[in-house]
Amino acid sequence: MKQRLLALDAFRGLTVALMILVNNPGSWAHIYPPLRHAAWHGLTPTDLVFPFFLFIVGVAISLGFANRQTAGVSQSELVRKIVWRSVVIFSLGLFLNGFPFGLGFLKTFPEALDQLRIWGVLQRIAVCYLMVGVTVVFITSLRGRLLAMVSWLLFYELMMRHSLVAGWGDGSFALEDNFVRLLDLKTLGEAHLFQVRGVVFDPEGLLSSWPAAATTMLGFFTGEFLRRPLGLSVRLSGLATAGILLTGTGLNLALVEPLNKQLWTTSYMALTGGLAMLVLALCIWLIDSRGWQRGVGPAVVFGRNPLVVFVGSGLVARLLYLVKVPGKDGTVVSLKAMLYHDLFVPMAGPLNGSLLFALTFVGLWWAVLWWMDRQGVHIKV
Repeated sequence: MKQRLLALDAFRGLTVALMILVNNPGSWAHIYPPLRHAAWHGLTPTDLVFPFFLFIVGVAISLGFANRQTAGVSQSELVRKIVWRSVVIFSLGLFLNGFPFGLGFLKTFPEALDQLRIWGVLQRIAVCYLMVGVTVVFITSLRGRLLAMVSWLLFYELMMRHSLVAGWGDGSFALEDNFVRLLDLKTLGEAHLFQVRGVVFDPEGLLSSWPAAATTMLGFFTGEFLRRPLGLSVRLSGLATAGILLTGTGLNLALVEPLNKQLWTTSYMALTGGLAMLVLALCIWLIDSRGWQRGVGPAVVFGRNPLVVFVGSGLVARLLYLVKVPGKDGTVVSLKAMLYHDLFVPMAGPLNGSLLFALTFVGLWWAVLWWMDRQGVHIKV
């Protein structure tokens, strides 16, 4: 179990490190194509980051719940822990969305609340954790849990494919008139939503969280399989086979439903879930079978404090934009712009300088997390 957790930490760490890399280029105008999200339909390596993380959350739910049940934690205590953790993670997401909440930088506190984006990455993680956690606590059979996951996908497809409101939905997966967008507009309003290419639309919206929860449930099923008393070769072959089949299913579904991260389509859920299984199988093979543990240390460091680095990097990134300094031409620019243009562009040019900025950002956070790990500081909620 210890080695399997190390493989999971390594997978989580690689995912988190890639998330920080793609979220912090020196300039959004200069990014290599694989480090961009697909504009709408389609899939890039960057579009694998979020589903991989949710898949890992599901695996961790399986392992964590098993440990708590072995320790004699009651069902009611477990549910309270699930709800509390979900509330804390959701609240951290709201804090990141609103930071610095009018602390003399952009707007007053009331204005910040009036325009506060409700959804976000941490909020989706919280919702998926809550849905899967409560489901597996109250539904203990494999069949019941499978039915729950399938029902989430069917509900999503029903909402997306039926014209419940004139002019919306009816099978549309376009940016302007999909049902994900309509539901968020009706429940939250434009002021509390994100914008994609000038259109009010939230890529972490309410309806699309249902198939995202299915991604998390796939991770839970994977964790349950890995906990079975089977030989390493059996676990690896089973996980790899499931990953190949699910990846093939996603590619076939893409013929009738587009791959789309921002809508979290069923085809996208299946394809990325299958790929996550294959990557986890590779990590287990390298660490458990080949004994390659020394080389995964940097990834493990990121994997043991994911919440710290996500929240911390988000705060630092915002401060780099908010802090103003004098530019070379006498104008006032952000600290980030100054560092990028005056330090990284002269070293590597606009495109490679932007990548070097992101890599430096990742490296600095690795140093912080390495120190925390050496001190035994692992912050969880």
